[in-house]
Amino acid sequence: MSILVKRVKRKQILSFILHRNKTFVFVFCITLETIRPLPNKTQRLYVFVFFYSLFLFPVKSNRSTMSRIHSLQRCLLIIQKIESTPYINFAELTSYLEQELHIRGIYDTGLSRSTIQRDIQDIRTEFSIDIIYCRRNQGYYIDGDSRYSNIERFLDSVDMLSSLNSEAGIHSFVLPEKHRPMGTQHLQSLIKAIKRNSRISFSYLVYGTEQPPFSRVLEPYAVKECRGRWYVIGRTKGRDDMKTYGLDRINDLIILNETFTKDDTIDIPEKFKHSFGIYSSDEFPVEDVILSFDARDGSYLKSLPLHHSQEIITDTKDKFVIRLQLRITLDLVMELMSRSWSLEVIEPLSLRKQIYDICKSALERNMPI
Repeated sequence: MSILVKRVKRKQILSFILHRNKTFVFVFCITLETIRPLPNKTQRLYVFVFFYSLFLFPVKSNRSTMSRIHSLQRCLLIIQKIESTPYINFAELTSYLEQELHIRGIYDTGLSRSTIQRDIQDIRTEFSIDIIYCRRNQGYYIDGDSRYSNIERFLDSVDMLSSLNSEAGIHSFVLPEKHRPMGTQHLQSLIKAIKRNSRISFSYLVYGTEQPPFSRVLEPYAVKECRGRWYVIGRTKGRDDMKTYGLDRINDLIILNETFTKDDTIDIPEKFKHSFGIYSSDEFPVEDVILSFDARDGSYLKSLPLHHSQEIITDTKDKFVIRLQLRITLDLVMELMSRSWSLEVIEPLSLRKQIYDICKSALERNMPI
C-alpha cells in the first residue's frame, strides 16, 4: 500500500478531480476523514489509504475505476444483507447481489464464488468486520464483536453518492439541496493539521455581538458537523480548555510550523455522547428528558430518532412519548421548537418553562396586526 501512496502525484490527483464530479469526491473524502471508531491509528490510516486507492489513485482506464467502485458497492451490499439476514446461504447472497447490482445499472459484475469470497476477505481485512460461515446453520453471519456504526453510515454515503453520480439524466427528478454552508473550504486544511498534530491560527468572528474578530492559536483535535454546519474542536495554545469554533466564522486560516502532543485521555466521541448538536460543556448536566408528541410526529421520530439515547415509552394512535438522556442545550431547544405544534415537555420542568417562555415571546411578536 505504501508503494501506491508514493506513486500519487499532486498533478494526477488534480486531473482526476477536475474530470469527475467535484461534490462527490469532496463529500466522500470528508466523510471518510471524520470516521473515528476504528480501534487504533494504524487501522484508521489503513482504511484511509484503501479508500483513497479506490477513488483518488491514477488508473489506466475507466473500466478499472468502475471495477473498484463496483467492488466497494458489493462490500456494502454484503454487509447490509448479512446483518439483516443472519445465516444467509451463498446462493441466496449471490441472488441478492445480482438483483441489487442490476437495480444500480451494474450488469457485468462477474459474481463468481471466488469474487464474493474475496469481497468477504476484503471486508474482514479493511473494515475489521468479521463475516463467518456457520457450518451448522449453513450460512454467513457477522461476528458480534465486530459490529459497526459509523462505518455503516460511511458506506451508505458512498452507496448514495456513487448511485447519484453513475446515473445520467436524473437532474430533473433528483433534487439535492443547493445551498452550501460557508467555511467548508477550510476542511481540507483542518484535516491535514489534525493528522499532523499541527497548530493552526485564524481570526474568528462571534455572531450576535459587536466584538471585532479576534485571533486564536488552536491545537485542533477534530472536526464535527451539526445541522449542516461544520466546526473545529480543539485546545487553545497554553490552556487546558476544549473549545468549538464554527468554520463559517473563521478567516485567515494558517497551518503553523508548530506541532503539539495530543492528550490521549481526551475522547472526542465520548465527549459528545450525551450532547445534541455542538455544545458539550460540563456546565450543561446530563438530564432525563421526557417528551410527548402526537402520532404523526411519532412516526417521524421513530424513523429518525432525536438522539441515540431515545427510548420509546408510549406509542399509540394518539400519543408518542419518549425518554432521552442528554444535555439540555440551545441546539436541543431549537430542534424541539421545530416540532412545537405537537410537543409537550413532561420532564424536566425547567425545560418546559424554557419552551413556554420562547412560545410566549413568539406569540407576542406575531400577534395579528
